[in-house]
Amino acid sequence: MGIMSLLLRSMPLAVVVCFFSLGPAVGQAADAEFSAEDLQFFEQKIRPVLVEHCYECHSQEAAENDELQGGLLVDTRVGLLEGGDSGAALTPGDVSDGMLLDALRYETFEMPPSGPLPKSVIADFEEWIRRGAADPRTGTASVPARRSIDIEAGRQHWAYQPIPKSVTPPPSSNATPIDALIQQRLEAANIDPLPTANRSTLIRRLYFDLLGLPPTPNQIDEFVHDSSPNAYEKLVDRLLASPAFGQRWGRHWLDVARFAESVTLRGLVQHQAWRYRDYVIDSFNADLPYDQFLKQQVAGDLLPAETLDEQQRNAIATTFLTMTNANLEDQDKEKLRMDVVDEQLTVIGSALLAQTIGCARCHDHKFDPIPTRDYYAMAGILSNVRTLQTSNVSRWLDLPLPVPPEQQAQIDHVTQQVNTLQTTIASVKQKLGKDVPRAVVVPIESLPGIVIDDDEATYIGEWVQSTSNKPYVGGGYHHDLNTARGEKFAHYKTMLPKAGVYEVRVSVSIGSNRSTQVPVTVH
Repeated sequence: MGIMSLLLRSMPLAVVVCFFSLGPAVGQAADAEFSAEDLQFFEQKIRPVLVEHCYECHSQEAAENDELQGGLLVDTRVGLLEGGDSGAALTPGDVSDGMLLDALRYETFEMPPSGPLPKSVIADFEEWIRRGAADPRTGTASVPARRSIDIEAGRQHWAYQPIPKSVTPPPSSNATPIDALIQQRLEAANIDPLPTANRSTLIRRLYFDLLGLPPTPNQIDEFVHDSSPNAYEKLVDRLLASPAFGQRWGRHWLDVARFAESVTLRGLVQHQAWRYRDYVIDSFNADLPYDQFLKQQVAGDLLPAETLDEQQRNAIATTFLTMTNANLEDQDKEKLRMDVVDEQLTVIGSALLAQTIGCARCHDHKFDPIPTRDYYAMAGILSNVRTLQTSNVSRWLDLPLPVPPEQQAQIDHVTQQVNTLQTTIASVKQKLGKDVPRAVVVPIESLPGIVIDDDEATYIGEWVQSTSNKPYVGGGYHHDLNTARGEKFAHYKTMLPKAGVYEVRVSVSIGSNRSTQVPVTVH
């Protein structure tokens, strides 16, 4: 499937409609003469439809209100024939050429977007085009200049420039370089700084900032009465060393990474998602450098690792790219694959770059300097990343974590046993119902009784062989379509080994289309 096909299949309706335009074949004269009958047809059948359904978005008034869609004007003949951003959309006299009729029929695009027009109106447009698209309207099309996207100019924005080195003023004896810089800016703005916070206020600020919880009264009292010169530094170090620090700040990254333990409308559960959650918390608590934190999540499985713990951590980190919320039930698997890639690019852009890369899937980005070609260059890289296994309802890939050799040997042994049992079970299921005798007398010593399969029965009324419900005993199973009760019977006849008292057991198959009350008579 080509890129444009993917785009059209994934664009929202409102965007697709904007690309639709009307226009004539090249060379159609603006002052062509039409018969009075053709002009009357336009006035009665075509112009009212254009006014009612098209002028709101495709007229000079819409252009003046900055609401013109697709660069298309249909309130003058010239505007209609010149077309819009997509060029010509009809050929006067030829109903098979152009996109106008396809759009009105909701075949290619969907115009008007509020809903399809009646078939009789579409037939009028077909007739109008067939007769030469007569249109007596005069006037010129004055479309506002189409704004082009200047990628290079966008790259000059301050947000994309290297951060310059700041000249920090010398701090005072009790201030940090950051304090000195803030003080300089306050003085330049003629703002007096607030007084230094007292210790009870300071400890509350630290606890809320670093742990998200308030300190206890005892913790406040202990800090207020700590006379050591480095009491503040000790408190900061103690809070940073608390496991609650990673839980407090890791939550923010988990939100950015769109962490969840279930995905899609079906609520499919990712049972191992907790490993990624713990990886993020542990990374914050270990003060992992930010560049390593990002590299592990984007390409952890490709990074060198010296220990088994590093291999496991790097593999778990790549969950960042697999937490997609794409429609896993989508039957267009190629589109689904590209939707997953788009979702990965979107989260990379928003989480790592604070940019909406996904907009460039359909067009050069209108705000960030990201052309469509760059989007698909990155998409080409991620399309080689396997994170999905497709089926009727697709699922993510589960990657086994590396384990020590002795543990791997145990896993391999258990896996082999499971595979052997599954093979045996499959073989038994295949034979089930085929090797059971039709009417066999069971030895009296083991169990006095007999087994009668329903293939031995005589049926009265309409009965059919079951093809879908499988849990039955014996080689066959019939049912009565759950109809005409009291008029259908199945008679079983056999010889008992000897006279005596017997227990009769009836095997039934349960199903939504099966009777829930079946009378049984024993003679």
